Amino acid sequence: MTHDAKSLLTVSEAARLLHVSDDTVRRQIREGDLEAIQIGTTPTGRPRYRIPKAAVEDRLGRRVPVATPALDRLREVFSVLSDEEREELIERAIEWARSQRPDEPDDRPRLPEPTKEEIARKFGGRLLTRKRAG
Repeated sequence: MTHDAKSLLTVSEAARLLHVSDDTVRRQIREGDLEAIQIGTTPTGRPRYRIPKAAVEDRLGRRVPVATPALDRLREVFSVLSDEEREELIERAIEWARSQRPDEPDDRPRLPEPTKEEIARKFGGRLLTRKRAG
């Protein structure tokens, strides 16, 4: 079976998603409990694996979002912002994105902006309850 490179996770990525250690993932692979593809070995002879995202999704019983360095960085930055700072940053990003395409007419029908209560209800309050670190 062939896998798209974007659908393969490193041992560390799989471990983070499964909330276990890297060593636990490697043990599960060795014991046949977790599907993996050996892509080579390290200079010391340790097997290097990639785990199909589908195998982790099956284990978790849900889809796994595709992680990217940019998305990870954005999550890191947002985690330390207050609700007001987060909202201001989003508004500024939207304004910037719209300014990058001034030639395109913006005649699309607009949906009303969701209220904080609607956002909290949809996301279980996770986005609105995070406090500033430090």
